[in-house]
Amino acid sequence: MQYFGEIARFVHVLFGAIGLVAFWVPVVTKKGATTHVRYGRVFVWSANIVLGFAALALLVRIAGLAGQGVGPSDEPAQFAFIVFLGYLTFVTYVVVRHGMAVLRNKGNPGALRTCLNIALAYGSLAASLGIVLYALMLSPPNKILLFALSPIGIGNGVGILRYMNSATPSRRAWMYEHIGAMLGAGIAFHTAFAVFGAARLFDIGLSGWVAVIPWILPTLVGIPAITLWTRHYRRKFGEVA
Repeated sequence: MQYFGEIARFVHVLFGAIGLVAFWVPVVTKKGATTHVRYGRVFVWSANIVLGFAALALLVRIAGLAGQGVGPSDEPAQFAFIVFLGYLTFVTYVVVRHGMAVLRNKGNPGALRTCLNIALAYGSLAASLGIVLYALMLSPPNKILLFALSPIGIGNGVGILRYMNSATPSRRAWMYEHIGAMLGAGIAFHTAFAVFGAARLFDIGLSGWVAVIPWILPTLVGIPAITLWTRHYRRKFGEVA
């Protein structure tokens, strides 16, 4: 089991680094060009591999704790962290999947109204509510993390449902939706790097409420960036923001 854990960690870190680098190429290159498409695919594949191994690692960890007879009341901080990482894994998967689905159905949001897509959108909303309830009911020491990033799932779910149900989308609505979704996935990658990668590389030791900053900083920067980026393209194509 320990050997498997080491392999999973290596694959997770490797493709996390690849995805982090690949993310920026489509951002700075011409949209729709060969380079944009090629590196966009690398980012999506990397994201799916990272998320898949993250989900598997969390399940193995939960099974291991259960096998030891350890429950949420025994290790409240540890279980809250597992719940939190599971939440982030799920909502990131939802937004990556949505971003690619939008691309495959340009100009036809109604094609996305499948049972699975609707379930994932509502699942994102439910996940946000779930971690808030978990924090309120069990009050783990690190509950601030659950509260701080709970709006992400709500934003994802509401945005996806709104796009799927848009009756008269603008000509390039699919492009703005795709950009927003993929930038949202990029926020998740940068959050993971800020929390796990940067802290180890630069030996940053944060404690107390300051320790929350790496978790929320990419979101605080990324959400306004998505808004400005979308507004830039709307103005470029002469559409009202």
